[in-house]
Amino acid sequence: MSYKERSIWVSLAITLYIWFNYFSELYWAIQQDSLTISSMKSALFTVVTMTIALEILHHIVIAIIDNKNTNYDEDERDKQISLLGSQSAYYLLSFTTIAAVLHLLFPLMSQGLVDILNLPSEYAIINIIIFGALTAEVTKFSTQIFYYRRGF
Repeated sequence: MSYKERSIWVSLAITLYIWFNYFSELYWAIQQDSLTISSMKSALFTVVTMTIALEILHHIVIAIIDNKNTNYDEDERDKQISLLGSQSAYYLLSFTTIAAVLHLLFPLMSQGLVDILNLPSEYAIINIIIFGALTAEVTKFSTQIFYYRRGF
């Protein structure tokens, strides 16, 4: 397994773990009717700081374990796999961005989401954008892993 592939695996695991915790915390707060703007802000702050800290830590650990390949330049295969992952993520991110804009332009279509969250409409839009960015990132990592495992 190459240095780049190992890094992608760990980033995918970190992303899934942290954001699963965020959305499950949001879900349980909705179930208990305790979701407030301040609790959502603190959950987002926790997610961002944990993501930054764990990504830095994971790059340090992988660089220590595999120090001879740390400064390895990408070859043509790595660049092509990265491009395919970014391309598939872009389509998904574009779709969710359009969904957020539609939510903003036609609030009656998504009134159920606002009622469920019991938050102002802006926070529902933030969660749509966050979900889109998260899904795009997971799609990018998954596509890259698929092509590394399958061979390209």
